[in-house]
Order: sequence, then structure tokens, then C-alpha cells
Amino acid sequence: MLVFAIQVSEAQGELPFQSGEELKYDIHYKYGLIVMKNGSATYRLSATTYNQKQAFKSLLEFRSSSFFDKIFKIRDTLESYASIPTLKPLYHIRSVNEGSYSFKEEMTINQQPAYTEANIKRKKDGHVAMDTVIRIPNAGYDLLNIFLFARALDYSRMKLHDAYNITILMGKSKLNIVVRYEGQSVVEKNETLKYKALLLSIDVADEVFVESTKAMHIWISDDENRVPLKLRANLKIGAAEAYLTSYKNLKYPLASEIRIEQK
Repeated sequence: MLVFAIQVSEAQGELPFQSGEELKYDIHYKYGLIVMKNGSATYRLSATTYNQKQAFKSLLEFRSSSFFDKIFKIRDTLESYASIPTLKPLYHIRSVNEGSYSFKEEMTINQQPAYTEANIKRKKDGHVAMDTVIRIPNAGYDLLNIFLFARALDYSRMKLHDAYNITILMGKSKLNIVVRYEGQSVVEKNETLKYKALLLSIDVADEVFVESTKAMHIWISDDENRVPLKLRANLKIGAAEAYLTSYKNLKYPLASEIRIEQK
């Protein structure tokens, strides 16, 4: 936990994002040679207040594609708040609307140097389906604020294979992960555009992944913005991938772009 505090505090002088940022992604499912677009996601970041203190609000809206709507319609929304400038997670809302299944979950997070405590309340069909408190002895993050943390790390001070133990809090689940820095990489968007990237691998102890070691990868732009460019999860059957398709109001020019002239 102390390592997290040091790494993030060193990056606080210039956070790599600003209020008004908007990122859009296409979500694909891959199985062998089969590639299907099954949805899209829009991420928005804004400055606000939480309990009368300055905070960042992250909002992620996911919707399945028109083709998949006929099979299984998904309209999920995640909303998170993090303190400024420490980026400690404060509050998280998960609204799930998947087919005929829906619920709303609220999580208040109290991250301390030696532990993280979270109060989780879930409502379904107008009734309280869950109201519990969980406590873990390390850094706990919700699904959105983990990305702010990853973007704010001081990569200039990191060494290859540096690793950090984190717990993702989601409902009553405590997903233990290891985030590992894998160095520089390249993300190819198409024949004329590539991105210089920093690669993170994630070990995940969960049965939905084909194996726990390097179950997920995140490519972050190797420039001052630290934008998530690509995400990949190796599932038991196939893989899910998200690709950045557009962006607005970045704090700095996206200097990681490599444009290739066609002959």
C-alpha cells in the first residue's frame, strides 16, 4: 500500500488527464478467426465535488451492438468518484441492465494506509437486495478508479516487471489482481496508424479467465496523456478486446501517434 502512495504522489504535480476528457471504444469478441463487434463504450471525466471536497467523476456507458441487442441487450453504466489530488476512490455506482436482469449498486469506499473498507448496497426491483461492509488489508479500487490509478503512475521511475497487488471491489466479490509493468510496446490501429504504448499485464485469480497469469493486458499511450488505447481479456472461451476509436479534450496532444504514409 505504501508503494501505491509513493508512486501516485510522485505523479501528482501534473496529472495526465483533465475535466472534459471523452474516450470512445469499440468492444470485440474474438474466437479463433472469428471477430465480432459486440458493443461500444463511452468514457467521460469531469471535475466535481463529493462531500464538499474536490473530486473527479468518471462515467462509463456500455451498450451492446444492434446485432447483439437481438440476442442479449446490455445497457450498463458505471460512475465513480475519486479525490483530488490523491485519486483515492470515494464512491462508485454500478447500474446493470442486461436483458430482463437489472439492479443498482452503490459502494462507499474508505481507503486508508493499512486497509480499505467498503460499504455496499444493492437495490433490485425497488428492494434492498444487499447491504454489507467488507474490509481488505490492502489497496481496494472500484472498476473505474483503477484506471485513474494506472494512468497516474510515474512510469519514468518504474522498472521492468515492477508489480503491485490490488483488490478490485465489485459487489461482495473481492478480485485480487497483480498489475505488472511490461515495458514499451506498439498498438496497431490500422495500416496507417500506430501508437507508442506502455504495456501492463494483469494476473487475475478468477475462474472466468483461461489462466490467472497475464489474464488481461492494458496498453496505455506512451505520452503525457496516458490514455488507455487497448484492453484485452483472455477468457475461457475466446477473448474480449476494447480499442480506442476517438477522443476529445485530452490534456496534451496525443504524441504517441505514429502515422504511416501509404505509397
